[in-house]
Amino acid sequence: MANTSRHSPKKRRTHDRIIASAGRIVRKNGLAAASVSRVMRGAGLTIGGFYAHFRSKRAMDAEVVAATLGASSTPWSVDRYLTAAHRDDPGHGCAFPAVLSEIARADEPTRMAMARAIDARARELARTYPGTRGASARERAFATLALCVGGLSLARAMRGHPGSDEVLAACRKWAHADRRPPRRKTAR
Repeated sequence: MANTSRHSPKKRRTHDRIIASAGRIVRKNGLAAASVSRVMRGAGLTIGGFYAHFRSKRAMDAEVVAATLGASSTPWSVDRYLTAAHRDDPGHGCAFPAVLSEIARADEPTRMAMARAIDARARELARTYPGTRGASARERAFATLALCVGGLSLARAMRGHPGSDEVLAACRKWAHADRRPPRRKTAR
């Protein structure tokens, strides 16, 4: 990101509009769909102004991944994530399913932004999903995150088929399976 902290509040607001426009596109259609022209049009700006905010599209990609997938003000919830409403409105939902296939081919800053976002979600989940027999809270959090993102992706791919709702329900059920702390060993 271009350092906008030294710039005017107007430039910061414009920068935020660009990121918000890119985020809307990325959530629905992925990083490749967030072309400079499409993002700037969505922000109500001209293409020429893009480079006053970013060195390149790749720089924007890294920032939009961080902003869109990074820590949110709403606590992460399996029951809120694995819903028909979330499945049916990808433009306002999670961008993980839309961008995962692109991240492996992305540049290092974008991959690292994704890694930090995944790690942040895992830390958040680890606070609400305790460890279980054979898995630490962090391991369970990563597995739950993978289950949720994969389940939502499958449900979106099957939208319109009854199996789509079954996938969501099965993933919610599995995520909550054995959601109690492991038994403590008693001293003998």
